[in-house]
Amino acid sequence: MNLIIPFTKDIKFNSNISEIVSISLEHEYTVNNSGILGNFIVLGDYKTHEVSVNKEHFEHVLPFSVDITKKIDTDSVDFSIEDFTYEIVDKNILRVNIEYSINALEVKEEPREEVINDSIEDILDNIDEEIKNNDIDERNEEQEMITQEQRDANIAEEDKNTIINGVSNTEDSFVTYNIHIMQETDTIDIICAKYNTEQAILGEYNDLSNIAVGDKIIIPEINE
Repeated sequence: MNLIIPFTKDIKFNSNISEIVSISLEHEYTVNNSGILGNFIVLGDYKTHEVSVNKEHFEHVLPFSVDITKKIDTDSVDFSIEDFTYEIVDKNILRVNIEYSINALEVKEEPREEVINDSIEDILDNIDEEIKNNDIDERNEEQEMITQEQRDANIAEEDKNTIINGVSNTEDSFVTYNIHIMQETDTIDIICAKYNTEQAILGEYNDLSNIAVGDKIIIPEINE
């Protein structure tokens, strides 16, 4: 890094400046990672009148700063004054013009391609793993659906067989069910005689110990 920087500052005196008898420029600075901070120190003697034999001393501190956007080796900084001029303005103002340079070695950062490539590979691996996991989950869900459908089908088949077995007593016969509503004059014997059945058969389909008027009696009739 090589910078040449101009600096101009007007220094106002409390009295007129007739002549600058002597003048010098000093500087001080500090360096950090973000830039350079420092001061120019302008000092010397001057006369307030042309015919005066007395000299007045002056000394002024002028701050400056330089922002550095590049990363540099702070130990390699070389600060130099390239040019220094001055002039009297409006009788009581001393204008100083300073040109200074800053030289330093830049610190080059190591390339991060490998890190970037590793990151991309990690991302691709994660994507592949996620796709595999999704495929496994989908297959498991499909298998669970098939298993549930098979269970439902088996249950339906069992229910069908149960109903058929309950309705059919033999391969060559079927059952017809009659519904009789109990009247005040009805008894079990009367119902058995009316429908040509037995009390034991009625007991298989009804609770004969607790029958009241208006209850419905199921009466099976086997047909050959």
